[in-house]
Amino acid sequence: MLYCLTVSLVISEQRVIARRVRGLLRANHLTQRELAESVGMSEQAMSNKLRGLKNFTLRDVSRMASDLDVSLDYLTGRSDCPKPLEVK
Repeated sequence: MLYCLTVSLVISEQRVIARRVRGLLRANHLTQRELAESVGMSEQAMSNKLRGLKNFTLRDVSRMASDLDVSLDYLTGRSDCPKPLEVK
């Protein structure tokens, strides 16, 4: 039973990541192809991941966050603030 819960959380996070990435692509006037090239994957691989046919890896998410200038917490849905908060 615990295994099913873990899998559903992962699927849920994948959906959040895809939704946030699509929104950031629109906001930054970027194409899937441009983002795919900048993170080192094919356009088809990016399309499959955004449609939920394949899963994003930690490497994918880290590179997309860096290229889109947002935090990992934002991309994974753990924060609604796109930029990491600065500690002074």
